[in-house]
Amino acid sequence: MQLAPDKAPHALSILIIDDEDFNRANIASRLKDVSGWSLKIDTAATGTDALERLKGPPYDLIFLDNRLPDVTGLEILDRIRQLHPKSAVLMMTSAGNEQLAVAAMKKGAMDYMTQQTLSQLDFAHLFRRVIEMRYLVDQNMELRQVNQMKTEFIANVSHELRTPLAVIMGYAQTLKSGNLGPLTDGQVKAIDSILSRSHGLLETLNQILRVRDSHEGKQQVVLKPLELRAFLSEAAKATKEMTRKDISLECRTPAGEVWVKADRGQLSEVLDNVLSNAGKFGTERSIVRLALDARDGSAVLSVRDQGAGIPPEMLPKVFETFGAAGKGPTREHAGLGLGLALSRQIVEQHGGRIWLESTEGQGTTVFVSIPLSTKDAPGKVVEAPVQIEKQRILIVEDNPDIIDILELFLSTISKNLEVVTAHSGFEALDAIKNQLPHLMILDVMMPGMNGFEVIERLRKAPDTARIPILVLTGYSEAVSRARAAGAQDVLLKPFDKAVFTEKLMKLLKTSPAS
Repeated sequence: MQLAPDKAPHALSILIIDDEDFNRANIASRLKDVSGWSLKIDTAATGTDALERLKGPPYDLIFLDNRLPDVTGLEILDRIRQLHPKSAVLMMTSAGNEQLAVAAMKKGAMDYMTQQTLSQLDFAHLFRRVIEMRYLVDQNMELRQVNQMKTEFIANVSHELRTPLAVIMGYAQTLKSGNLGPLTDGQVKAIDSILSRSHGLLETLNQILRVRDSHEGKQQVVLKPLELRAFLSEAAKATKEMTRKDISLECRTPAGEVWVKADRGQLSEVLDNVLSNAGKFGTERSIVRLALDARDGSAVLSVRDQGAGIPPEMLPKVFETFGAAGKGPTREHAGLGLGLALSRQIVEQHGGRIWLESTEGQGTTVFVSIPLSTKDAPGKVVEAPVQIEKQRILIVEDNPDIIDILELFLSTISKNLEVVTAHSGFEALDAIKNQLPHLMILDVMMPGMNGFEVIERLRKAPDTARIPILVLTGYSEAVSRARAAGAQDVLLKPFDKAVFTEKLMKLLKTSPAS
């Protein structure tokens, strides 16, 4: 593993958070015994002290005890993830607790250990893990940013190319029609070539935009009962590439009907993409075999070509966006590698999966599996992921189970929602001092300071008076009181995810911080 160039393996900054003097001193002593490393070690005996230290430069490694006198370790872990997402956190506890370990790992801890396990830990090995993890996090973030920039750039270029392309095609069509005068055979051939290449470029641009729209959740998928044998007889046709190479298309279907729930237009696009690849990579005068089978509760569509196959090192990348745009043997064929990426998105929206099997020199087979259905099954609209700009949600709730449910709901709504949690009214007010949320989800019945008092304090301060508040309560009599106090909306427990999402989206649109 190559180490990050900006962090030499002999230098680490470490924070030890533990309310036991002995534990802090013991860990610090053992850390100093590790040779070959230059360590900057800070300690904190309380959560308050730890939060103050976390306001400074990020630490490479944080030892975090779960039981602190003022806040829990999980609460501190939430704050660390918000302030310093690259910091490695090792959670500590006096005794094993599987539920706590799972919660810590879900929140981003690199490991979870009892004090006994910690006493046997190889710190030198731990330091190497920290450096490697830091390097991987940096690389992963950089790759995500590059990929996003690449997608946005090409999508923007696609939009800009459509206007000049329309002019080129318009003039070419006008010339071909003879409206500007008679043409020689050579001129007709040249114009036909211009139109053919222009249509190919237009289709590539449209495909780029479809991939972008699919990523952004703009394409609606309507699933209705579809009989696949009849569908294939209509949709499965030889592509231009097959015709040019004199490739034959053979189709095999079962004797009985095969019903699935599918969007005909979207599934046609998948079939076109797969057949186009088969024709592109198939050899001259070969055969492409299309087959349909029903087994294990799924309809399985397969397309096999007799091409050169895919090198093993390329297999993990074939379903990635622009996966074919890199170097390699496949670059002798035109294309940006969008067809299979788009096909995978469509198939997954159908509740199915797509994969391929390939052996160099023996061709490639693409499989598409979709769950079987019945002829009279009701239709279904697949909801696209809700698109939200980066926004901060503060959950104020003393019930950890409700917090878990809300975090789960929010994670499925959008990846751009940053979730912060507070377990009391006091914690909520403290969290708001650091950064105003776009929306607060507030329980009203909490010890110490209830939700009504929180609303009252927020409404009195100019900076916080307009924060949208969605109150959660199990008491119907609290609904009118919450609205009177200044809550924008109220949701009674238990609540439906669809209703919660609708209220959330409505309030986020009104947030002054948006």
